[in-house]
Amino acid sequence: MSTVINVGLIGYGLSTTAFHIPTITAVPNAKVYAVVQRAAPPQAGSSSKKGDHVTVDFPDVKHYRDATSLFKDPNVHLVIICTPSPGHYDLAKEALLNGKHVVVEKPFCPTYADCSSLISIADENNLLLTVYQNRRFDSDFLTLKKYLTSPHTSFLFTPIVSVTSQFNRYRLPTAPSSTAKAWKSEDLPGNGILYDLGSHLIDQILHLFGLPEWIWAHTDNQRQTEPLEIDDSFTLYMYYNAKPDFNGGKPLTVELKSTMVSPVARQNRWVVKGWQGGYKKFGMDVQEDQLREYGIEAVKRSDYGEERVDEWPEVTVPKGAVEADEEGLEGIFGRVATMRAYGGFVNGKVKPEKGDYVEYYKNVIGCVARIVGGEKLDGVKKDLHIKPEEARNVIGIIQLAKESAKTGNRIDGVEKRLSEM
Repeated sequence: MSTVINVGLIGYGLSTTAFHIPTITAVPNAKVYAVVQRAAPPQAGSSSKKGDHVTVDFPDVKHYRDATSLFKDPNVHLVIICTPSPGHYDLAKEALLNGKHVVVEKPFCPTYADCSSLISIADENNLLLTVYQNRRFDSDFLTLKKYLTSPHTSFLFTPIVSVTSQFNRYRLPTAPSSTAKAWKSEDLPGNGILYDLGSHLIDQILHLFGLPEWIWAHTDNQRQTEPLEIDDSFTLYMYYNAKPDFNGGKPLTVELKSTMVSPVARQNRWVVKGWQGGYKKFGMDVQEDQLREYGIEAVKRSDYGEERVDEWPEVTVPKGAVEADEEGLEGIFGRVATMRAYGGFVNGKVKPEKGDYVEYYKNVIGCVARIVGGEKLDGVKKDLHIKPEEARNVIGIIQLAKESAKTGNRIDGVEKRLSEM
């Protein structure tokens, strides 16, 4: 029988209630054991709505009002830090020094050096450390990854000419939702959209292609909200040189973009242009909306993680690459909802992979259970989906991007620059 892993979470905001608790509870040998929420429990008989307090929503979960008390609880195996990003380093360090395995919400830490410090502490104490890069388990990303790596489809995309990836929202300063997370707009290390949403976009690209040769970035405060130093939009270019063992010997340009002022119903997500195939996706992964609406019940639904047909990604290939009919596309990509011919191209909406944030915690809980059972970190870490060194590289790229945005210069020799941080 698998070891039950007791999980303690710090913070009780949207990240905890919508993303972490529902997906943790879907893992059979994981138990939401304790939550740190500074607010005192509501008085008996007082009116409180769902989401206000952990003692109301989950009366069987232990409640602590400070993190240190959680760290001192000998029954806690794994600590998940869901607090504002400027405090990630101090909380993660204290948790590790108290012998806890740790998951840190993205962004990992404000600096590459902070990340390195935590990795060293974890390694020295045989403790698992990872970062919640859940967007690796988005439907659109899993689908793209499959197309780029599967022999049945990769021949159409290799070499890849360009990748554009966007994560946009519509949040005007006057909107009520714009004040819901005021801490994100404070002039503190680790704040701003490049750290917040950029962490997801950069992580996905590094996972697919590794470190680029050079980057160039521009950041801005488009809404002109105070403090002006905090960015609410960015554009980041990542360039990969032509190498014999990479991308069919051809160079690759990646463009990452994000803004808080994008008033369109279906946000741009991906445009990938390969030698004989294109991949286009509008709209964000459905899991966030499902988890916000249904909470713990979301992951129990038969349609969890499944995109509506009108949100399926589109693939486009030259007629000479496949038979110019629906069967030609289905023979390569699987189910096709629509098929159209445009001049010399065939285009269709294709059934994507199912999104699966639960897989993140299945992996983490499984790795922690192995260490609790006596295995050494070195042997377990190779099976960890999100390695802390990978998350550290994301932060390093963000730091270099900020340098580029400040100076206006291209940053060359990315790998060397990271090694010097």
